[in-house]
Amino acid sequence: MNNLTIDDIGKIIEIKRKVNEQEITHKGYLVEILNDSLKVKLLDNGYNISVYLKEISSFSLDDTKVSLGKVNSKDFIENSSLPNIVYIGTGGTIGTHVDYVTGGVTMSRTPQEIISTTPELEKIINIKKIESPFRKASEDIYYKDWLVLSEVVFKYLNDPSIDGIIITHGTDTLSFTGSALSFLIENINKPVLLVGAQRSPDRASFDGSLNLICAARFVKEKIPGVFTVMHGSINDDFCSVIKAVKSRKMHTSRRDAFIPVNDVVYAKVFSDGEIDFLKKEIFSKDKIPLLNKEFEEKVALIKIHPNIDPSIIDWYIEKGYKGIIFEGTGLGHVPTAENNESILPLKYQFIPYIKKAIESNLIVVMSSQCLFGRVNDKVYSNLRYLSQAGVQYLDSHDILPEVLQIKLSVALKKFKTKEEIIRYLKTNISGEITSKEVPSFYDEVL
Repeated sequence: MNNLTIDDIGKIIEIKRKVNEQEITHKGYLVEILNDSLKVKLLDNGYNISVYLKEISSFSLDDTKVSLGKVNSKDFIENSSLPNIVYIGTGGTIGTHVDYVTGGVTMSRTPQEIISTTPELEKIINIKKIESPFRKASEDIYYKDWLVLSEVVFKYLNDPSIDGIIITHGTDTLSFTGSALSFLIENINKPVLLVGAQRSPDRASFDGSLNLICAARFVKEKIPGVFTVMHGSINDDFCSVIKAVKSRKMHTSRRDAFIPVNDVVYAKVFSDGEIDFLKKEIFSKDKIPLLNKEFEEKVALIKIHPNIDPSIIDWYIEKGYKGIIFEGTGLGHVPTAENNESILPLKYQFIPYIKKAIESNLIVVMSSQCLFGRVNDKVYSNLRYLSQAGVQYLDSHDILPEVLQIKLSVALKKFKTKEEIIRYLKTNISGEITSKEVPSFYDEVL
């Protein structure tokens, strides 16, 4: 292989090698030349393989060459006969590609480059405007990004020429951003669809294209609200449309990672364009959107577990926090011991610290780490003690812990009195609170 040089990187190479006396042929782009092997991006499936030099019996090079690590970009031609949408790119796996020089995945695709992965969009929607207020991994997004994004979305909700908004976003906190938009913008009057990808565009299993296609097809329904649109199965057959405030990423890597919690899939959008609505709701499209421009960053989300030290609450008080959401066990428990030190040492009991927090004007609200089901402050005596101490159970709600944290963060800036804040938390704003009946979908999830 001494005659291969760096100038050959990117050329099509055909390699024949012997494995267990059998000759195997590989054809693809030469990616890297190492001391003992060659790295090749296969033409037939897009995956990279390394081939040891000692196994290669022969090879040939084609003059065809590509610039590896570079991606296409596409500016869409306007088609006024299709629904007008705004495309907002914020980063995430859907906007990554492999840098074949370093071997790492980079968060570098522009919105135009993401769109180029899915040329089918041009026949479904008219991308009238492209925005990119920031481009970052979703784990790096924080509340100020939500404020910036909500202003961009709000602007186009008030533009009569726009039918819907599609936002590409990292999957890890996709539902968080959807929940933030659901409370930062009230009276949403158009579809706002959050789309991500579990696999990057350079992989054969890239799921972002179908997710984008499904979102584009759903825009045409003109159903107002904030939804996540992601794969509904591990195959490329349909996507699930889920209310953002009820959507949760439940798997680290599967393409169908997102499921609704205490709710059902709003609709299934199939690859051929068919839409199966699983939930019937009547929405008003004539509402006037209202933008909440502030977000209280000092709201804690505390996950309860055995041996947890309740004095952590003192730290939040000292740091000037305004609210605490407990992700309690079961129906909404924290270590309480019926105020009996013979059951649990006093240093592990939460009620004295909770009372101190409430006396310091913090609002303390209970949620459940069980996710499915709802909290209830009446069943056990420990629950009643917590309720009497001032912990809010919000009439046995089923709001997801992280959604409740975001909702309280908005409420603390929106209202001045505790009574107004609690009333807002009890009010179903964006579908975050469902009826008392637990949907049968729980059985389907299992």
